Amino acid sequence: MKKILVTLIISLICQLSQANERFIPLELFTGGEIRDDFEIKFTKANLVFGEKKRKKIVGPEDWKNPNTGEIIKVYKRTRKSQSGEKTQLFTVTNDGKCIGRIWDSRRGGRIIENGCKFPLGVWKEGETRYFEGSSGGKPRKIELTILKLGKKQTSSIKFNWKLYNMKNGKLMDDNDYTFAPGKAMIELNDKNISK
Repeated sequence: MKKILVTLIISLICQLSQANERFIPLELFTGGEIRDDFEIKFTKANLVFGEKKRKKIVGPEDWKNPNTGEIIKVYKRTRKSQSGEKTQLFTVTNDGKCIGRIWDSRRGGRIIENGCKFPLGVWKEGETRYFEGSSGGKPRKIELTILKLGKKQTSSIKFNWKLYNMKNGKLMDDNDYTFAPGKAMIELNDKNISK
């Protein structure tokens, strides 16, 4: 009887630990149709989104890295504002654990290595992961924390994204993002870190 009880308790603990875990598909970032499988694929995206419909994401398309000559599949995200149009290119990074910027038009355009802006694959609610990369040649640390996960691939997610200067450890950016199926990013809480 003791063995059965111990087996049941272990089984219950395993089930509870997986209850707040799920696969986050790339299509949640792009606003594309979410599939039933658990594979990260570059599927077609062409979505105008945001409260004022000033943001657009399209792709995938091939982009040639001007530093290395490497051809990379990317999604192009643009945002129109009074100061002009911002363009960012995103690709799957960190062994499929996130999608991150690879190029950003701001400040004259800059290459970003190993960027991480959105979680991909299997994550748990409350989980935090750290990634190292660089922006314009400056070393950066990225911290992603899942705040709300939902139970299905089609559930919305909310996560916190922090960017640190690796040389001095200073927090440079701190944002909460919410993404919804078919809509891409639906909410941004920019915590306005003083630079």
